[in-house]
Amino acid sequence: MNVATAARSLTILICTHNRADLLARVIDSLESARQPAGWSVRLFVVANACTDGTHEFLAGRSDRADRLALSWIAEPTPGKSHALNRALPLLEDELVAFVDDDHRVDADYLLGVTAAAERWPEADLFCGRIVPDWDGSEPAWVHDEGPYRIYPLPVPRYDQGMEDFPVDLEGPIPGGGNLVARLPVIGATGPFAIELGPTGHDLGGSEDADWILRALRKGARLHYAPQILQYHYVDSERLTLSYVARKGYQRSQSVTRVRAEFDRVPRYMWRKAAGYALGLAFSWRLQARRFYLVRLASSMGEISGIRDRHRRKRRRAALPMLGAEAGSAALLVAAALTLALATVLARHWLGEALLGAGVVGALTSAVLVAKSVRDFSRTGPGLREEILARYRGYVVFAIARLGLAALGLAAFWAFPGTALWITAAEALGREPPLWTTAAGGALTLALATVYAGCRALSQNPGLVIASWQYRTVRIHRLWRALSQRGLDLIARIVLATGIGLVGAIALLRYHQGGSADAGAMLLVTCGYIALLAWAIWEPDGTHAPTPRRRARRNVLMIGSDTLRADRIGAQREGASITPNIDALAARGTRFGACYVPCARTAPSLISLFTATWPHHHGVRDNYVAGAETRLEDKTLPNILRALGYRTAAVSDWCGADLGKFDFGFDITDLPEDQWNLKYLIRQGPKDIRLFLSLFLHNRLGRHLLPEIHYLGGVPQTGMLGRRARRTLSRLAAGDEPFLLNLFYSTTHPPFASEHPYYTRFSDPAYSGASKFAMARLTEPFEIIRRQGEPREEFDLDQILDLYDGCVAQFDDEVGRLLRQLDDSGLAEDTIVVLYSDHGMEFFEHGTWGQGNSALGDFSARVPLIVVDPARPGGQRVDQVVRSVDIMPTLLDLLGAPSVGCDGVSLRPAIADPATDLHLRAFNETGIWIAPVPGLPEGHLSYPNLLELLDVPDIAAGSLSLRERYRQTVLVAKDRMVRDGRWKLVYQPLEHGRLLSLYDVESDPGCTADVASRHPAEVERLWAQLRAWMANDPALRGDPRLDLPPTPAATSAARAPEADLAPEMR
Repeated sequence: MNVATAARSLTILICTHNRADLLARVIDSLESARQPAGWSVRLFVVANACTDGTHEFLAGRSDRADRLALSWIAEPTPGKSHALNRALPLLEDELVAFVDDDHRVDADYLLGVTAAAERWPEADLFCGRIVPDWDGSEPAWVHDEGPYRIYPLPVPRYDQGMEDFPVDLEGPIPGGGNLVARLPVIGATGPFAIELGPTGHDLGGSEDADWILRALRKGARLHYAPQILQYHYVDSERLTLSYVARKGYQRSQSVTRVRAEFDRVPRYMWRKAAGYALGLAFSWRLQARRFYLVRLASSMGEISGIRDRHRRKRRRAALPMLGAEAGSAALLVAAALTLALATVLARHWLGEALLGAGVVGALTSAVLVAKSVRDFSRTGPGLREEILARYRGYVVFAIARLGLAALGLAAFWAFPGTALWITAAEALGREPPLWTTAAGGALTLALATVYAGCRALSQNPGLVIASWQYRTVRIHRLWRALSQRGLDLIARIVLATGIGLVGAIALLRYHQGGSADAGAMLLVTCGYIALLAWAIWEPDGTHAPTPRRRARRNVLMIGSDTLRADRIGAQREGASITPNIDALAARGTRFGACYVPCARTAPSLISLFTATWPHHHGVRDNYVAGAETRLEDKTLPNILRALGYRTAAVSDWCGADLGKFDFGFDITDLPEDQWNLKYLIRQGPKDIRLFLSLFLHNRLGRHLLPEIHYLGGVPQTGMLGRRARRTLSRLAAGDEPFLLNLFYSTTHPPFASEHPYYTRFSDPAYSGASKFAMARLTEPFEIIRRQGEPREEFDLDQILDLYDGCVAQFDDEVGRLLRQLDDSGLAEDTIVVLYSDHGMEFFEHGTWGQGNSALGDFSARVPLIVVDPARPGGQRVDQVVRSVDIMPTLLDLLGAPSVGCDGVSLRPAIADPATDLHLRAFNETGIWIAPVPGLPEGHLSYPNLLELLDVPDIAAGSLSLRERYRQTVLVAKDRMVRDGRWKLVYQPLEHGRLLSLYDVESDPGCTADVASRHPAEVERLWAQLRAWMANDPALRGDPRLDLPPTPAATSAARAPEADLAPEMR
């Protein structure tokens, strides 16, 4: 509908499905209605999967110049929500009225609509009356009053009387059949939920009520205007008892799905349904029986709605099983069957072998637990004693749990030794004592532990270092002696030896007449190997072509925590360390100056997926608990799910926030909250944790002890890459378009990586404490604590080499993903986004870490690459953009309805890199856990970590800031604004403030403060930054800040030349 927007203009939006006669009726009523003076009125019809001549009618009608202007489009996908969502991006007029195809409007309808818009300019939405279009032929019972009247009526009705009033979340919420909306609120609220909408002529559908509720929750104002009157067509089919019952059932079912008030069916609903059933059974009057039947159907609809909501959630979380998953399941089944059969055949010696293995496991566990108690340590921050005292019992539980796991693992690895010892002894006619059996088990356990430790040290030394509490230089000599080829050779020799011994003993027992024992030995061996293979095998994705083409394109988002923008394309030894990412950029658009609003993971990711500033979504740091994890703003996964997308998030230990906050992903392959004291306690002391880590860095560990598997600082890039590609393959095998967000910890401190990346750029002669990872950063909170130490405490060259190795490993994973996209045929239907949550400071301004300083750009500036297969590649945009712009950009590229947010679409710059978007970037620092080097003297400060943190909900265990310090922490943040070449940094002092100005184009490192030379720029940018800060409800009115008393009338996020100013946040 490409028409110019009128100053006073009204679009009548009608979605229709195979109702050509009724459509003609409603259009005739609109054209017969009195036309409002000074208003332009046009009709816009979406023909939804119509096959009855609707297209021909509309084509003939749109050519007539003597009627209201009519435009129409066809939406082939059945479902009213599909039709509505197709129309939303095309709407241009100031006012939009929604009219159903089975309505007719009153003669004064158009006058009522425009009069309401003029009378209540502060309202965003209007609703009017819907009454049945009775003609006198209807049965008398539809007009019944009294205790047995039928409700809801078989014909929709919304009539709240002849007095106008505002409608809030308490209701009564209207349907969408007689709704009027101003254009900004349509953009702010977003699409209609496809899963809630009716298809064809279904009787149930609650997409309209859900849409209105979302608009009201976002601050829209709804007004009831009785003069806006429509009549609903009365179909004789609707006046039958069967229709009334079905209508009550399906309507209650859909409304209950929208409300989502219950996790399970409450008892009172069952009691209510039973009461109606009894009334139906024991009532004699026809009017009463009819009433109880309809109420029973409605009650069962409520129950079904709750259960259906959970069934849908489970279905959306289920992905098609590929061949690799089937093979994995077959391994597990084979292991179970063979071991079960072996138990029947060799119960006498198998029991003794298990007993010996159990003894070894128990002794090993006892030693580890005793050592852990003596040298007790705990991951996580230092906390006040009154907090820790509440968790002493939980510490005992956690250590006992880890001890039990250690017992099981030790017994598993001891079992081959005990089984071989006993079967060999029996074959030789001897009865070995228990201690010798246990000795055999201890030998195989020792061999397995030494081999696992050596393999981890060679292939993934970060796994060892993360739980190593001794000097790391002690293992340098051992590491130099290890090689991949040697370890593989040892594994083959041990495996061949073991299988050879089993075969020899089984053959001997067979010749001795012990065929059952021989068969049992072979079965146990096969079952043991199958179980081991299942535990350590991580299936990859498939590269087979995927011929399915979907109505909408897919979205693949690839992020890496703490990835600096300047490492993309960085040169080492004459070559780029990111050739695969460079190739990705050559296929799309690279943004060279993308900023995050806060360089900490939780607030940055939330800003990215909601397109809002931290002071709008409310998450200002990583320490968030309870109700604060429920996001009020519409997220990208929720928006795309409403459009029929399947959404998934896959990550390792750094991506816990993607599951902690309710982003709305259907499928989550994520760890638990890493900022949770109970989770940290369950990780246990270092010695027992190290033993468990050696054997649980695999699929078994992810299911058995996820807190050990997802231990912070342990590299998981290779394993995560296989999970990511497998999820991509499974999503591609489905029918829906998908959003897949992959988030890697590869480039996060302590910068450990897997073989050979940790040696790729580092000096072979280096033998210091940071050989494998940044020293003394083996836990997330050690990473934070050391951010207060000066540069002299670090081997910076080695650390930078390790970091570049991490970047190179992430780049290779990106390459594998892109090859899978190409090989599977998905590349042409998939938009790819490469991003990061924040960068990293390496002492460029006296400190290191992320989110500690606003002076430099290395923490706040992140890489951003957007690849749209429908647009040219190889483009670079160096003007300022923000991570809050990513979501609206994706919605725009997908042709999806927009939503109200703080970001804007970057599509114009993707289409033409010369287009100036006039954007400003804002950033605030995170929480300083320790005094940060480089801060000016007299900087506003607050207590250290010990005093700051609290656990408000003991049962939940999530860490958060103490309420008494929250305001001071927010006020003390450094903030900056970047506008074109200029960057202004604000630092609050105990008395006053410090403003610094940098010319980023001539001084990209922000090393020279030029504020004294450009006072006009300082004044201009400070006004912009103050306006942005004044929009923060937490800062507004704080006496320590010199801010306007009310937020700026226009958004400070965009330059005056461009119009941002969304009406709703």
